[in-house]
Amino acid sequence: MAGSEHVSEYANGNSVHQEAGQTEQPRRLRRNAWRALVQDFSPIWFTWCMNSGALAQLIHQCPYRFNGIDILANIFFVINLVLYVTFTCIFVFRLIWFKWDAYHEIVSSMAELTFTPCWCIAFMTLTSNVTLIVSTAWWGGYPFSMVAYVMFWFIQSWNALSLFWAFITLIRRHDASDRRTPTSIIIPAVSVSTVAITGAVVAAYAKDLSARLAVPVMIVSFNWVGVGILMGLILYVYLFHSLLAQGWPAPDQTATLFILVGPMGQSAAALQILGAAATTYDRFGDYNSGTFITAEAARGLDAACMLIALMFNGLGIIWLFFATWAMVERAYHKELRWTPAWNAMIFPNATLTTSFLTFSIQMDSPAYRVITVTMIIILVIIYLVNLGFTLTRIWQGQLLIVREDWRVKKELEEQHKER
Repeated sequence: MAGSEHVSEYANGNSVHQEAGQTEQPRRLRRNAWRALVQDFSPIWFTWCMNSGALAQLIHQCPYRFNGIDILANIFFVINLVLYVTFTCIFVFRLIWFKWDAYHEIVSSMAELTFTPCWCIAFMTLTSNVTLIVSTAWWGGYPFSMVAYVMFWFIQSWNALSLFWAFITLIRRHDASDRRTPTSIIIPAVSVSTVAITGAVVAAYAKDLSARLAVPVMIVSFNWVGVGILMGLILYVYLFHSLLAQGWPAPDQTATLFILVGPMGQSAAALQILGAAATTYDRFGDYNSGTFITAEAARGLDAACMLIALMFNGLGIIWLFFATWAMVERAYHKELRWTPAWNAMIFPNATLTTSFLTFSIQMDSPAYRVITVTMIIILVIIYLVNLGFTLTRIWQGQLLIVREDWRVKKELEEQHKER
């Protein structure tokens, strides 16, 4: 401000501001726990909902069964539901409490901005869980199929708005030409593909859902598969060039390479389930309209979906290999350490596992069944490892509830340098 003076000083951990002869309230370097939780809450925490929901879905459909496996799936579903409600309340309260300051912090950080669609993706996992676990339960049935159906139409509209907002904001506010773009920039494309597989799950597995309701969901899901694949391929070129030019991401971000598996795994699984919905669940035959939505067209559609899904699945495996190699290389050089970025290892690989699972059913393949179960076990182990580290860091005050305000600390350090 012209003609004003800005003076700051250290005083009992406080930052005191004087401007135009007026003294503001001191900003404390240390905050109470509630303020620290809300003010710093990041959309990345919704990855816990995504991971829990994806594991609930995989365990519920696991090809090899044992007593209690459905209870285990229900536990992950409940964790997903409780965490989603809790995190949504905190995130919304952050926007209400800190208003534009919170919004500007999100849009000013490329990482924060690109993780914001995780809020939508987490809701999609709940939609799939309601379809697969609740509507098929003895106490669920058709009413919960309708709940899932309404949830799908809500989330596909919300995700479309989130997609446009995220990329328009990136274009307007960020310049990626002179620095490394985070791998998380592909998450909006993952969210689009997740809409497609969510619609496929609702259309195929929602109990007693009529073809008149299911087919529109399928058509929209095919649209979203195309958007997700094309956006994913475009971003793959950019991110792969970044890998060639600059090498692996920093050690604390290496695990984010697994995000690249997401668009291919989601799109492959979406096409497989959509093809099955058209034929095995006879949605097209029951609808029977025009020349495309018929039982005859459904057989060719199913074969085409399987063929394209095999191609996408193969590219997903390639990205899985690259990401695993990078992690092993970091471990070999003793550079590997746990960070919250390890949560990126579960959901993308769970999408690829869903594709393996669907192949095991459609091909009646023992090999795909073994791969599916092996992947589920590995993902559950990673989930538990992440849980252990996360709870330890929260207990130590290094994560989620960090009492020291980094904003005030940064401001004080800058002012100290100016003296």
